[in-house]
Amino acid sequence: MLAALTAAVAIGFASPTGVVDCKAWASYPNIKISSARNMTCRAAVLEMRRYRGQIFRRFRTPGGFVCTRVSGGRLGGQWRCVRGAKAYRFEFGD
Repeated sequence: MLAALTAAVAIGFASPTGVVDCKAWASYPNIKISSARNMTCRAAVLEMRRYRGQIFRRFRTPGGFVCTRVSGGRLGGQWRCVRGAKAYRFEFGD
């Protein structure tokens, strides 16, 4: 059971805490998904790929996630996107 759980976490599925580490590019080399909660890394990547606007300090994705910068500045940093119990973080650099 533990081996199966470890394998699931390694490929980006939800852990018992609901948070997984991600190393997935939504837009190479500018946007990298770094973690996801209650969703897969792939779902977070697809959501960011659907967003066609500029990366502002705060913005909303087509799927209804509200993204807010948590560190960094205008040209790069980390953002957290939340919709209900689902959330993901991404790194942005320009």
